[in-house]
This record gives sequence, C-alpha cells and structure tokens, in this order.
Amino acid sequence: MPSTKKTTVVLPLIALFATPLFCSCERYNDEFGNLFEKNVVWSDEEGKITITVQGGREDYGFANIDINGETIKANARFTNDYKMDRYIGIIFQTEECFVGDSSKNGRSLGLDFKESTSGGSAIFEIGSFLKETEDPYYVSHSLIALSKRPITADELDARYCVNCSWYSEEIDLSFYQIDDTPYTGKMYGKYNSKDIEFFFLNDCGFKITKGEERLGEGRYASTFDGMTLSFDVYGKEEFGESRSLVWPSIIYQKNHPSSGK
Repeated sequence: MPSTKKTTVVLPLIALFATPLFCSCERYNDEFGNLFEKNVVWSDEEGKITITVQGGREDYGFANIDINGETIKANARFTNDYKMDRYIGIIFQTEECFVGDSSKNGRSLGLDFKESTSGGSAIFEIGSFLKETEDPYYVSHSLIALSKRPITADELDARYCVNCSWYSEEIDLSFYQIDDTPYTGKMYGKYNSKDIEFFFLNDCGFKITKGEERLGEGRYASTFDGMTLSFDVYGKEEFGESRSLVWPSIIYQKNHPSSGK
C-alpha cells in the first residue's frame, strides 16, 4: 500500500502547459500511447518513482516519488496528446494540489517522454523542477528509465485508483472518485437514485453514509475488475452480506463482447 508519510518539502508550482521535449505537428504520440496499460506498476531501477495504474483507465495512476528521502504522494496522468495538453509525458499532481495549504497552490512535477525501449519501458527527461528540489539523484541525471510490470493482487487497493468509478450490476449502487480520494478516502455515489457518500477507512475498512445516517460499514477487497464490499459491521439488512462493484468498462465489455478491451 502506498506510504502515508507526510512531507514538508516545498516545491514551486509548475505550469502544466510546459514546453515539450520536441515540437510536433501531430496531435498524438502513438509510440508513448501504445505503452499505456491497466493494472501495471511503472518504476525506475532505483525505486525513486513508483506508479500504480489500476482501475478503469490506463492513463491515470497513483505515484510515490522519493525526493531527498521524503515520500511525495501524487496523482499521475499519462498524456500523449500534444495538441490538447501541449505536453507528452507524465504529469504528477501532488497531494498539496488537493488537500494542502491553498496558499501554496499545490505542486506539479513532470517527466517528459523521450523514447520507448524494448520490454514495455520508456525513457524520460527529468524536468527542471524536479532538479530544483536539489535531490542529488535528479540533479545528476538528465534521463530516467521507467519500466512496467503487471500489478499483483496484493498491490491492488481501490483507494489508490485515480479518476475511477464503480457500479453494482445487482442493485442501484454506484460510487465515483474525486481528486482528493486517495488522500481523504472520500467518494460520492448514488443509492436508489439518492446521493450518498463513501469513505475508505484504515485497514481496508469502509463506511457508507446518507447525510448523517449510516447505511453500511465493513471491509472492502480490491479486485482486478473492481472491489467487493463486505457488510460485516453494519448494513447486512440493507445490502446483504456483500456486494461486488465493477468498473464501467467491465459492464461495457460484457454487453459488447466483440469490442475488445
């Protein structure tokens, strides 16, 4: 599970519309985009950067970035769209962007895509703002290689999906993440067309509320298709022993089996 260690490192805000490594008239960079994949872990050999990509999308992940011995937590977005984002690479929006001191405006870091290599790896140029952290590793290196591997079941944690939503195929129950979900644990949802809230708790616990009313509480188990909620604390009368929730893409695939992934 990603580290919960807080950090006091102060970094400047980076404009997301940074100048890319290369100027291109093409809108998409297929060389980079073809590397996007769900349920994988991206990391460098030294373990300075680790990104878990899980959930319904292959272009969002959750990152731990080691800077001067401190663990920075961040939402990661893979972008290969130069025309829209004016950026091809990985954008990291740190925890402070969502739940930190608003006067600091949060912090964003980037890795500029340079080229793909064999075995599902890619070479990135380390952005100037990472170098300005004065971490010796980023200062002394211009390039960094990230490789991907399949995520293991033990590494799955629905809390650390990014930009994801879940639906029950059995009852009218759904949840969707907000930007600060990995840090606060809070999601919004619908139950029988009524607004509800979902909270990821410590030790894989969860709670569902409607206003001040507690609807359900128990433990969640993360799966490759979504998550399973066990109502072993409260809510069996309302929801039953357990409920499975899946990503929208899983439902779509079941309804359109010939559509591929």
